[in-house]
Amino acid sequence: MPHKKILIVDDDPDIRRVVETALGREDRVFITASNGVEAVEKAFSELPDLVILDIMMPRMNGYQVCRLLKNEPLTWDMPIMILSAKYKEKDRLYSMSIGADEYIVKPFGVEDLIDRAERLLARHPKDDKACPVAAHAPVNETTLLSRVNSLLDRKLQEMTFLQHITRAIVGTFDEDRIMRTALQGIKTEVGYRRSALMMLENGALRERLSLGYAPGERPFIEQGLLPEIQTRKEAAVLTVQGGAVNQRCVVPILFRDGLKGIVFLERGLDEPPFSADRINLISTLADQLGMALENANMYRTTLHLSITDSLTGLFNARYLYERLDKEISRAKRYGHPLSLFMLDIDYFKRFNDTYGHLSGDEALRQVALVLKESSRGTDTVARYGGEEFCVILPETDAGSAEIIAERVRRAVEAHPVPTGAGEESVTLTVSIGIAQMPPALSSAEDLVRVADKALYQAKFAGRNTVRIFKQ
Repeated sequence: MPHKKILIVDDDPDIRRVVETALGREDRVFITASNGVEAVEKAFSELPDLVILDIMMPRMNGYQVCRLLKNEPLTWDMPIMILSAKYKEKDRLYSMSIGADEYIVKPFGVEDLIDRAERLLARHPKDDKACPVAAHAPVNETTLLSRVNSLLDRKLQEMTFLQHITRAIVGTFDEDRIMRTALQGIKTEVGYRRSALMMLENGALRERLSLGYAPGERPFIEQGLLPEIQTRKEAAVLTVQGGAVNQRCVVPILFRDGLKGIVFLERGLDEPPFSADRINLISTLADQLGMALENANMYRTTLHLSITDSLTGLFNARYLYERLDKEISRAKRYGHPLSLFMLDIDYFKRFNDTYGHLSGDEALRQVALVLKESSRGTDTVARYGGEEFCVILPETDAGSAEIIAERVRRAVEAHPVPTGAGEESVTLTVSIGIAQMPPALSSAEDLVRVADKALYQAKFAGRNTVRIFKQ
């Protein structure tokens, strides 16, 4: 088995040594470069299986190197991992937009580096390729920067056409809106008779949006075309004999070298055939579309993770405070009551010490389940931290909140919690403190602080009880 080649590009020799040590194995060869020009030279001459690339470097930065390698025929599929001290989300998004496969922020975790590098190496089998240097002008700083500038000019021209796609990405993460903007943009710039966007789901194409088809009509995909598109990952243009259509164009929607779907276009008899430059333009849009759809998916996932407690699935403390601020403003505006109760599992440390932390985690999940089932649809249930939970109760005074809290307390007390010790299960109890928003309340933190004091009063009263805060 041939050795895997890894090109490490960083102007800091210590970083190069750390990466080489982390990824070192007998079946690997490491190549190093300290600037962007040297990186491109060695990428062309050595054809590594993985490039690990810094951004801020002398002579030629990592963005330029990545863009150039991803636009060269013999290096476009070369996996590139960017390892940078630039930590902002815009830096990661820009790196991915120009073709980077992974983005890791310095200082990095060695295990994370190894895991991502192994995945990239596993999906990039070694090919015997001729050295591409002979196919180009001499590789030097002047010629490389000239080629980079040419690529930038071409990208700027494409961005004029893709501007409405960019607006869709910036302005919305709604997939249907992004798709419609793409098809309408192609209609304006390229022209077609009918079009459709189909996404790959469970190995089959599912129509997500179509334009120009009569009710009941469906895009016709020739048998065997999808496997060909999946293999070649290139646009296919088919001439149609007879009927009102003279040409069909199928453009793959790719993301990270994987097929996500297709753009399907048909031109009528009175329209010219699709030219190569128009197909290239549509392919560029399809790449942007694939990224936009992935970004929409990442946004939904990131948003969900940012406001959700991973153990219980409830909202987290961050979201609790954001939501509480909104509910306080709403309650003041309309003169409605607002209450908050804080719940704490009694003797939870003893439970953990007796049954172990895995059983403790399961106990937290079970209490969270009871809270969700016992609360109203308008309430906001969150894990505050540790074994503490909070519930926001809009349009609810302290008396009504006490009824709800008592229902929760009884439900938890009656709910069996598995311990992991054979068939044994136990029941837990909780203490609950209630705070109603006073007229002079100034912040969400103040209301949480009052609920915490009420919780302390409940615990002082003997636990397994509900208390409304009293001065």
